[in-house]
Amino acid sequence: MKTWRDILFDNGFEEHYHIHIGMRIIKTAIAVFICGLIGWLRDRDGLNFFSMIAAVICIQKSTEATIKNSFNRVVGTAIGGAYGVALLFAETQLHMQRFLPLYIFIIAVLIIPIIVTTLMIHKPSVTGFACIVFLSVSVYHIGDASPYAYALNRLLDTVIGIIVALCINLAMPGAAPMAPPEGGAAPKP
Repeated sequence: MKTWRDILFDNGFEEHYHIHIGMRIIKTAIAVFICGLIGWLRDRDGLNFFSMIAAVICIQKSTEATIKNSFNRVVGTAIGGAYGVALLFAETQLHMQRFLPLYIFIIAVLIIPIIVTTLMIHKPSVTGFACIVFLSVSVYHIGDASPYAYALNRLLDTVIGIIVALCINLAMPGAAPMAPPEGGAAPKP
């Protein structure tokens, strides 16, 4: 079994990192800024928090990884959103929130078919996205006058963040290639 240091830290506790602000960090900050501006322009409360989250998650080291992660985020958002809207519909008909422990129990139980759905379509990597979107729709809408509008806005926010992340990653250059060490061979691509 690995030591606790190897389990808790990516490359072991002892390894030293050279910390620098690279293109991925800059792209992420720009994407968050643009998502915030879009939220402000949409004249909503908050600054489009959910689109900012989507942008942070979708920006990856390469354009290919960003596209793949963005596609996974869309699939997860669609699955979680569909289950969330179904629960909101049931809640408006049955008024389950009158007894909040029951509503919380139903939310917890619905996590099971969400996870099973992601496994059935052979996309286990979208499970977290799907569950997060479902929870944001089913939990954060409590007390809203229009839960359906809330659900649609959360889905729209996520799509905005994904689109911003893709545009930023496609428009800006990637990381600069590493220079070979003095007297050594060039790194393998």
